[in-house]
Amino acid sequence: MTTATCTPASPLMTPDQASDALGISLTELQKMRLGTAGPNYHGIGLGLIRYNTADVMRWRTSRDAA
Repeated sequence: MTTATCTPASPLMTPDQASDALGISLTELQKMRLGTAGPNYHGIGLGLIRYNTADVMRWRTSRDAA
């Protein structure tokens, strides 16, 4: 079994990868999912959450600009 890694060309990120890319804790990212803050995410079944890499980068850029 191989483990998928996220590269800039990879379309999806795990929550761990997204929190690293955003420079926030995994707990903070989880709390954002419960509210209306944070980047868009996709629930892909059985509790699996994935973030579109482009959405994460856009959200980070918009947060940095604020």
